[in-house]
Amino acid sequence: MDSIEVEAKTYEEAVRKAANALSAEEKDLDIEVTEVDTKGILGLLGSKKIRIVARRRAAEVRDDETPEEFGKKFLADIAAFYGVSLQIEAKTVDGRIVFAINSSDEEVFTGHDGEVLEALQHFVNLAIAKRFKQNLRLLLDVNGFRGRRKKMILAMAKRLADRVRFEGKPARTKPLNPYERRIVHTFFKNNSRISTHSEGDGHLKTVVIAPSPPAGTPDGGRPQ
Repeated sequence: MDSIEVEAKTYEEAVRKAANALSAEEKDLDIEVTEVDTKGILGLLGSKKIRIVARRRAAEVRDDETPEEFGKKFLADIAAFYGVSLQIEAKTVDGRIVFAINSSDEEVFTGHDGEVLEALQHFVNLAIAKRFKQNLRLLLDVNGFRGRRKKMILAMAKRLADRVRFEGKPARTKPLNPYERRIVHTFFKNNSRISTHSEGDGHLKTVVIAPSPPAGTPDGGRPQ
């Protein structure tokens, strides 16, 4: 048997079941996602069920395939399943694999405030980590959404900082993902009048923007 269809609650569980059934290493399988039962279209972090088809990979393909090629095919398979069109360019920028998606169906990929894009990025990251047995830094973008989102976050951070300086008390951003929190922390990194740190649990946290404490006192927190 060279292929098998498997259903499970998570991608990892499905791949593990397929590998056991085929008596193969997970890294030696080609995985095609055929069904994702979610709370909303492409709400991948909320998946209740996933169905995959796993196939043994030919040795020559296994030796030549790169994370960029695998990620592009993985994204294309998901897009085909949902009937959306896209073009993908993969490149490495500052040690991070960037998958730049061009699509007329942008809202399907981004959702509200980019939460679907984050879920999809998490899903692709898991698949690549399973396939290549290593954690690689990657970023998904669609139609330049990340750049527009960055400008919006910086505008919000600047408004909050102005309020902090005027009122002399901390202010909070809305919940942000790690990439977005890093934008805020980096922007104020060398600002002697403003300090920042993250608060909250889980993937989304708020950034607290506060007046810098006097010299010689605790800094009140570290960016996360």
